[in-house]
Amino acid sequence: MQINNVSIYTNDGDYIPKGFVRVENGKIVKVAAGESAYNGENFYFEGKLLMPSLVNAHTHIYSTFARGLRVAPFNPSSFTKLLEQLWWRLDRAMTVEDLKISAYVAAIESLKSGVTSLFDHNSSPNAIEGSLRGISSSVNSVGLRYCGAYEVSDRDGTERRDKGIRENLDFSSESSAYRKGIFGLHASFTLSNETLSLASREIAGKIPIHVHVAEGPEDQEYTVSVHDSRVLERFHRAGLMTENSIYAHCIHTTPSERALVKDSRGYIVVNCQSNVNNGVGFPEWRNFANEGIRILLGNDGYGFNLCHDVRFLILCPHYIYRDPKVSSSGDIGRSLFGSNYDLATRTFGVNLGTIREGSSADFILLDYKSPTEITVENFVDHFFFGICENIAVSDAFVGGERVLAEGRPTRVNEDEIYKEARKLYKAFEKRF
Repeated sequence: MQINNVSIYTNDGDYIPKGFVRVENGKIVKVAAGESAYNGENFYFEGKLLMPSLVNAHTHIYSTFARGLRVAPFNPSSFTKLLEQLWWRLDRAMTVEDLKISAYVAAIESLKSGVTSLFDHNSSPNAIEGSLRGISSSVNSVGLRYCGAYEVSDRDGTERRDKGIRENLDFSSESSAYRKGIFGLHASFTLSNETLSLASREIAGKIPIHVHVAEGPEDQEYTVSVHDSRVLERFHRAGLMTENSIYAHCIHTTPSERALVKDSRGYIVVNCQSNVNNGVGFPEWRNFANEGIRILLGNDGYGFNLCHDVRFLILCPHYIYRDPKVSSSGDIGRSLFGSNYDLATRTFGVNLGTIREGSSADFILLDYKSPTEITVENFVDHFFFGICENIAVSDAFVGGERVLAEGRPTRVNEDEIYKEARKLYKAFEKRF
């Protein structure tokens, strides 16, 4: 297969105004300027931009049914109250069928916004067994890569806690270039010492964790008062900070805590849009990066268009510090165009994030008509100010397969999926 007549952003130091990309057995075998005859399947995308597809490093697929949901009473006075009044009610109402259809919708909407790899954190206390396999089957059916974890917690009793531990372990036994399981934990303030010990006994040093850390101040306050330890210190003492673990949010953390993430070769994933929406604070990601910590970008299930989160990542510090110099479009290279791909490459075992020989053929085609010249030096500026303004993904390839064609998923019937989602939502709403 060869993609012809496109401009190419390689994400490794090159921008080709017009060239081609050749793919064989799911991998890129040649990238060059100009034209070249190819005795095989040819695609012609005149004037379109080809770049690596994106990675969402922290999302909640089960949040799909929150869209348009009327919640009463809803008057949260704290982040914990927000969880109780909305999210913990929602996740208890989910069935495996709800999760599957939510995953179809999430995958389609992610694909249309350029995302082809999802790191999901699931919670469904009344539908635990088989939940990750069900979600992953839907995501994979659309053609995306999926890394899933189940949110172990003590808030619904020991029976559900134990089922959550087993679900993580069962799913982590599945490992391929398209499906991967790691170990999910909710947050320190809903996890007992017994639960941490059980998790550590099963996974310490073997399976990365995916956990919420100090998203709201209550998590840190509770952990200090009850366990005489700060959140990340507690996880460290439990032996849970395995290499390549994902620590979501980390808003209310200290430099000494975060050093544990760096020393254990983990990642902090920031979800700026969700944090602002929940009123929990803003992650000091500039400090995280300056401390040498690998920073990821996720969206915490706040929709599935990662471009909105890119905007919040860069613009919110301007407002907080009243200084337009504290962050810039160039900072995207640290997360979205940097560590996000590093994590995905390590997780799925294929080279992701560059348009170069030897990389997996995971890329998107964009309709982007620029009024000014694009160069390798200013591409991230075009991405931030132009592409993100109204991202228009026409086609997407994953492992060399065309999974989005002219704006429509190729593997599934989009219209039927949304029809089924609305049908299942009616029953869900009654349970909620």
